[in-house]
Amino acid sequence: MKRMASAAWVARFVLVLTFFAAVEPIEAQELSLDFRAAHERLLDRNERLAAARQGIDRAQFQQQAADAARLPVVEIDGSLTRLNDPLEIDLTSVRQRVNQVFPGDLPPGLIPSGIPVQDQTFANLAVQAVQPIYLGGRIDAGRSAARAGVAAELAVVDRLQGDLMVELVQRYFGQVVAGEALAVRQQSVDSLRQLAFNARRLEEEGEISRAERLRADVALIEAEGELASAREQLNLARAALATLLASEQTVTTMTAIPGPPPRYDSGDWRARSVENNPAVLELDARLTQAGAAARAEKGMLKPSLVLVGRRELYTNDLTLIEPDWAVSLRASWRFFDGGARRSRASAAEARVMELEWRRSALERQIGLLVDQQIEAQHAALERHVTFSAAAELADESLRVQRRAFEEGFATSLEVIEADLARSRVALARVLARYEAWVATAALHAAAGAPMALIDRIEEMPND
Repeated sequence: MKRMASAAWVARFVLVLTFFAAVEPIEAQELSLDFRAAHERLLDRNERLAAARQGIDRAQFQQQAADAARLPVVEIDGSLTRLNDPLEIDLTSVRQRVNQVFPGDLPPGLIPSGIPVQDQTFANLAVQAVQPIYLGGRIDAGRSAARAGVAAELAVVDRLQGDLMVELVQRYFGQVVAGEALAVRQQSVDSLRQLAFNARRLEEEGEISRAERLRADVALIEAEGELASAREQLNLARAALATLLASEQTVTTMTAIPGPPPRYDSGDWRARSVENNPAVLELDARLTQAGAAARAEKGMLKPSLVLVGRRELYTNDLTLIEPDWAVSLRASWRFFDGGARRSRASAAEARVMELEWRRSALERQIGLLVDQQIEAQHAALERHVTFSAAAELADESLRVQRRAFEEGFATSLEVIEADLARSRVALARVLARYEAWVATAALHAAAGAPMALIDRIEEMPND
């Protein structure tokens, strides 16, 4: 029985180990995403974007606080006080005077020595409401600044989404490029390995010299080194994409680099970028904030008018002379403060001018950025056309050189050069398409339309 129990415990232990062994590969498995799914995960998981969204929440709460400035401020205040002695009206002199006028005629104690006014310990409780009527336009200026603050934070998020879209295109399709580079390097290694095998056979048959065979072996070793480097680059690209998407798992791509994008016109995209660029929209909102701040500072130079109402809820404090409620209209005007308010107003106006100059400079920078990306896109598209035409020639040249080498009419060096030329053309063609899409993504981000890029990518056929 003991042996059977021990066997049962061993079986359970093995079962538990088997379960965890089965779970481990599931936790370590790769996460395969197409481009749209990767973008959705980016919007949902990226920490920088989550932090920027908190700025929107903060600005919205500040707007609520600014709107609340129009409403009355209602507060309850109370106090508990203890005096060193109770307060009373002293009647000793009055009593003495009466006794002198009516000696012995008045009963004793008719006139007390004092009248109590306030106990030694007392408490009171009151509610007060203050309704601003006119504060020199500061309330409206504050509300305008708060609304502009929300718009500015929204523009910050839009700008970050555009930047992250460009980064996603770089890292996502960069992994695709690294994968295709690895495939090209693997194909080159396979080709050179076959070449080295044929070279040894031809050397044994006396068809080629030992030097020819050594060239083929050296080329194979170099190609294997490039293959290892390409494999490392692919691993780095996967790690970079996983970091961007905040994934603990390795992220692999499912969307191939689509065909070359259409050529964009510089004038059209310059106009769209200047009008819709998130950085410009943010600066416009900051400019509105600065203008509101200037108006608020000027409002400090004007008088203010508020309505105050107070109601005593509980009193045990001088009840004989204090009223139960009071309403007052209070006006104040600080007509001299050493010039501090005028200095602050001048500083606010200077801030407005500073932002206006920055906006002008930003428009020029955006125009230059658009021109640069247009040129980069056009150059990449032209390279793609060139390498596409050269790809067929490179494949045919490699086929001819291999056949000539097998028949003894070409050297191994000529075959190696043809193979390397084919690899360079294939990689350059893929890289040109990749660079064209990176430039296209930058143009969409500059125009404030990163989401349209996804539709553009999906509608383009694979090359």
